[in-house]
Amino acid sequence: MYWKNKIGKLILSLLIILVGILPVRGSEVDLSLQLEQIRSYSRPYEFDYVFWTVSALGRKLTQTGLKVHRYIPQQEGRQIVLDYLDLRNQINQSQDILISVLSDPQMDNRDQSAAVIREKLDDMRSRWGATAPFVEQIIQNQMNRALTTLGLSVGGQLIPPVLYRSEPDSYALIVSPRDEIRQAANLMLIRNLTLDEIIDLEETIEQELDLSALVVGIGGVGLYPSMIIETGNLDWLIHVIGHEWTHNYLTIRPLGANYNTSPELTTINETIADLSADEIQRETFLLYYPEYLPAEPVAEEPEKKPPPETQDPVPEGEVFDFRAEMHITRLEVDRLLAAKEIIKAEAYMETRRLFFWDNGYLIRKLNQAYFAFHGSYAAEPGGAADAEGADLGGQLRELKASAPSYAAFMRQVAWKWRLDQFQTLFEENH
Repeated sequence: MYWKNKIGKLILSLLIILVGILPVRGSEVDLSLQLEQIRSYSRPYEFDYVFWTVSALGRKLTQTGLKVHRYIPQQEGRQIVLDYLDLRNQINQSQDILISVLSDPQMDNRDQSAAVIREKLDDMRSRWGATAPFVEQIIQNQMNRALTTLGLSVGGQLIPPVLYRSEPDSYALIVSPRDEIRQAANLMLIRNLTLDEIIDLEETIEQELDLSALVVGIGGVGLYPSMIIETGNLDWLIHVIGHEWTHNYLTIRPLGANYNTSPELTTINETIADLSADEIQRETFLLYYPEYLPAEPVAEEPEKKPPPETQDPVPEGEVFDFRAEMHITRLEVDRLLAAKEIIKAEAYMETRRLFFWDNGYLIRKLNQAYFAFHGSYAAEPGGAADAEGADLGGQLRELKASAPSYAAFMRQVAWKWRLDQFQTLFEENH
């Protein structure tokens, strides 16, 4: 048994190192002229994947050796996580109060009040930072158990195990051609970019290279360990960790290895990651946080509407359906681009952006790059990624619903790597 455990640990360590040095999804070296031209502008802002991965792996190997979760009872570990998330929310609230105090010209003793808030913030950040590694290990253990319960382990071992590290806000540069919606580049950027730097980078690429560019905030990155943006929202945190873990699971299998082979396979990968995250989140909540279990989503097909040139805000009292309206927008943009009406498509997107803004959705920029990024997700009915008529999201949902289990679904899709293979699966499912 001793040698079995030692060998198991050695294999796990080698697996972690192997997966950690695999090419990052969406960041493979591409020597095409267009990508090199894009990077000539983005390179000063690009994130150092190698340094971060080595650092994160070192931290995770240290945590694994400590095995903190083994010495913390389940109920106590659960409470540590909830207290940690509550502290994160308190930090966010205090930061908002500090900004309000510093921005109020009428406040007396502003500097004194700000100093008190800063002292409180420093204390909370210190406690939060000290707790973070323990919380990460507790949540990893909870989600590993959930995935094992779901039947995805092999010989009792999950490959790869869930590993993640929390980080502050991060950004990605998305670039698309103007005449079609396609990711020509997806490059992670350094943190703490100012809005002026973001706009300047976007406009420079658009003007100099005649492309569509957008810098977006991201919730997680499919590195290994996964990079997950700091949050105080348990629902969001577990779902994003599950999403990014699914990419890690698929990356060492054919489907994930062919992520960038075509836009359709990108959509399939992202949709499966979302569907998988739903299952992982539900099982984790059932085991550890049953009172926070999200309600079952109700699927509703979007109402068919003609593509509007302009549209007034939704009348007061009516509910604005963002997903359905964005789906309408994507359909019309695809039609215009297919007809080579690029200028008209871009004018239409700006008109629609203002429409969304008037209805409370403050989209800074709506362009081809926006859809190239957001359009890869089709887990929900009517999503933008289903706009081309293939209904990949709907067919994948049906495939998952007909599978005998979540594990059976994942093993079925993970070993496919071409669109025609999925089309055959869909046909056999009907």
